[in-house]
Amino acid sequence: MFPELRSTLSRTPRWAALCLALACGGGEENAEPVEELPEANAAPRAPAETEAEAPEEPAEPPEPSGPPKRIFARRFVVPVRSGPSRDAERIGYLRGGAVLMAKTAEPVGDEGCRGGWYELTTGGYVCNGRMVTAFEGERLPQVRGTQPDRDAPLPYDYGFVRRRVPQYRNLPSDEEAAEYEGYRIPGAEPEAAEGVGGEAATAMGETGMAAAMGETGMAAAMGETGMAATMGETGMAAAAMSESAMAAMAPTMAASAMANAADEAPSRPDEAPGESSEGDEGEEDEGPTLASLQGERGTILMRWLMRGFYVSLDRDFRRGGRRYWRTQANGFVPYNSVMSKSGSEFQGTVLPLPAAVTGGVAAEPEVAEAAEATDEAEATETEAAPVPAHLPYAWTLTSRDPVFTRAENGRFRRARGAADYHHGFPVLEEVEDGRYTYLRGPDDRWHRARDVRVARAVEPPSEVGPEDKWIEVNLETQTLVLYEGRTPVYTTLVSSGLPDRRNLPDRDFETLSGLFRVKSKHLTDTMDGDTAVDGPYSVDDVPYVMYFELAYALHAAFWHNRFGRPKSHGCVNLSPEDARHIFNWADPPLPDGWHSAYPTDEMPGTWVWVHGETVGHTE
Repeated sequence: MFPELRSTLSRTPRWAALCLALACGGGEENAEPVEELPEANAAPRAPAETEAEAPEEPAEPPEPSGPPKRIFARRFVVPVRSGPSRDAERIGYLRGGAVLMAKTAEPVGDEGCRGGWYELTTGGYVCNGRMVTAFEGERLPQVRGTQPDRDAPLPYDYGFVRRRVPQYRNLPSDEEAAEYEGYRIPGAEPEAAEGVGGEAATAMGETGMAAAMGETGMAAAMGETGMAATMGETGMAAAAMSESAMAAMAPTMAASAMANAADEAPSRPDEAPGESSEGDEGEEDEGPTLASLQGERGTILMRWLMRGFYVSLDRDFRRGGRRYWRTQANGFVPYNSVMSKSGSEFQGTVLPLPAAVTGGVAAEPEVAEAAEATDEAEATETEAAPVPAHLPYAWTLTSRDPVFTRAENGRFRRARGAADYHHGFPVLEEVEDGRYTYLRGPDDRWHRARDVRVARAVEPPSEVGPEDKWIEVNLETQTLVLYEGRTPVYTTLVSSGLPDRRNLPDRDFETLSGLFRVKSKHLTDTMDGDTAVDGPYSVDDVPYVMYFELAYALHAAFWHNRFGRPKSHGCVNLSPEDARHIFNWADPPLPDGWHSAYPTDEMPGTWVWVHGETVGHTE
């Protein structure tokens, strides 16, 4: 899954954004397109007075008409501009239901906006009227969905779709549930219930629970492409690039969600096997596609959800004899068809001390002294302070690999027990012994280098300034390090794109290498698409997304816990906690209440350096 990102200092090129939108799908595209208001016919203004006609003293500014207004985002996607004009640069967007403060009680201009522009206290301008509502007091203009929690590992609650089910536009009646799902209405004749909806409905049937609700004002129909609305609001035209060009350049990253769904469940019986004979490239896959899953306009069916899709959840409602989840996209899904998903608890480590850029063991006196102190403490069995984290820093990849001790004669012997999964430790010593290199951690246990992933300090590319922030992603070691200037401040494991190992073009998802800039940041972004091998995939509101080139992005992957191994369809997967930390650290900052932000000349995106050859995929 990936939103748009570019490899320059400037804001993301619009054609690249478009490519990203179509390839990954953005959460915002699921909303109905946000249209700009036509420029209002402004009332004629009095001609400016000449110097001779000007009063002797300048007129005093008008008195404020009241306290600054509160701003409520009415549309699913509300663009934020750099100035009070429809021609001003878009610097981000709000999500429906967001509440912010304006600086003034009245609009500061009305160019291209009938209701006038309000300047936000966070910076940026929004158009009052169709996009937002300016109001006073505590009562909100509309009911809104659950707002994202930026302090949580995941900003929303998420659910794994367990089987093929309908997603409705509104709460369905029992009769509609019977038609689309084969739901048996209590008290109804069995023949009548089974006869409605035909064979497909019976195959997808489920027993339900009760539900009743009213509608909220946050209407946002899911689009066929994830990023359509987002791209439309960032000025990126779909005609900027050909479909074939976009397909060639952009990874189907969200497909990693479908590939990783296999970790949780066997292949889906209701999904086509994805087989295609050679030479039939021009024929359509017999399996489902995102387009074929869409409901017809004018019906209650928004779309069909396949097993392995993920939805972001708002709250549950009841109607008739059933219970439903309302999704953040304002759809309704049978409650029992969704399984809660919380994501991995793995996270990297803060690096409080600088490390020498040696490519080997950190050489700082402080680190060496800390290691010696630890050795002495262990020898005397006295309690010692923990060794500060530093580079090199290593993680184990399984809970099955052995650990070793070293005898007085220098020989390594296998110790009792095994390493914990994703156990991290600063490397205090490295020793080569025959076929293996061994690494020692603060607990005086040794690990074979082949059994761990090691992050080491490196020099930045020449383009990176001495005080610049930059993100290093090493495809060979599947590690990431955050730097401030030459100082590493954080490190963790990643899962990059899975390379082709069987000469299958449709299976080559290796992450793009090079030096880039963060092109856009999205608190969440929906990623969906079709793949020839895996079929359709869809993940609503992928968290903490930072695009750096086309559809390639860094983002949270809550659907797997295989960090340290290639796993994705192109993007750089991070654990939820790591993704949140890196998202908040990287530039441009995301103002409070915003859902997305774009770099500017004054605040360029953080550097992203992706390098190395992707390691072979090992399970």
